[in-house]
Amino acid sequence: MLTGASFPRVAAPESTASLVPDPSAFGCKPDQAVTVPAQVDMSQVMPDAYALEDIRQEKVFRWPDRAMTQAMTDLFDLSVPKSKLEQFYVMLFYIARYASHPGAEIALDVPKALNLLLSSKVFSDPEFPRQITQIRMNRQDPAHPRFQVVFDRPEVRLPLNGGLGFGVFRQGMCQHAKALVFYGSFSFSLTMKDKSLEAYDFDNVDLWGDFGSRGLIDVDINYVSVKSVEFMKGSALGLVKAKVSRKEFEVNQHSILLELISKFVTDKSVQPIDW
Repeated sequence: MLTGASFPRVAAPESTASLVPDPSAFGCKPDQAVTVPAQVDMSQVMPDAYALEDIRQEKVFRWPDRAMTQAMTDLFDLSVPKSKLEQFYVMLFYIARYASHPGAEIALDVPKALNLLLSSKVFSDPEFPRQITQIRMNRQDPAHPRFQVVFDRPEVRLPLNGGLGFGVFRQGMCQHAKALVFYGSFSFSLTMKDKSLEAYDFDNVDLWGDFGSRGLIDVDINYVSVKSVEFMKGSALGLVKAKVSRKEFEVNQHSILLELISKFVTDKSVQPIDW
């Protein structure tokens, strides 16, 4: 989901010129990312989108919407840089925004939703979305729709970058993001800010890997809780806010001071993000 997270807090850089330093210069040699968005067949994607139904077989879209079709076409236009992660969240935002279904809370028919997730190719591994058993969309606040995704097991891991992970040098060490960990389900809210989508208020999902810092005090962290991601329009970058996960202190031994400080410290960085 993101290439690196660290502790303690680091302010976001003001420009993108030094966002991704050459990790090899510091002995950090991450593998080449292979997460470039795939070319999709819009003649398949749009029928799958308009075929979405709730669990009672009521159509989410009662009729095709020209604005929805154009927005989706632009989203999957690869002439503009973006990540699959951005495509996934923006697609869900458009579904909530343009849906003509009268309900404020909609439980989607999973097989129909799976067809769209597969034809849109927003996941590198097509087996991952097949583990989804429920998808709920709440549109009580149309500008801030909230989604809940439920899986078929209590813990699901999504390896990043085809299992290779992502690496970047920060805080004096090679930060290596390896997988996303979902604890049975996960929830998130979406909103559009100046044409850039923000996914926020995440629940039940952590980033797993090798994180921390080297310097006056060495800190090793495996679990990071992502608080929000604001995708930067026209790039594969995002403004990420993250904190040390509570899971970290359940599985690894740390000082009481670190646990206390981590409750109040949020890391903020601009970086490449994807899955």
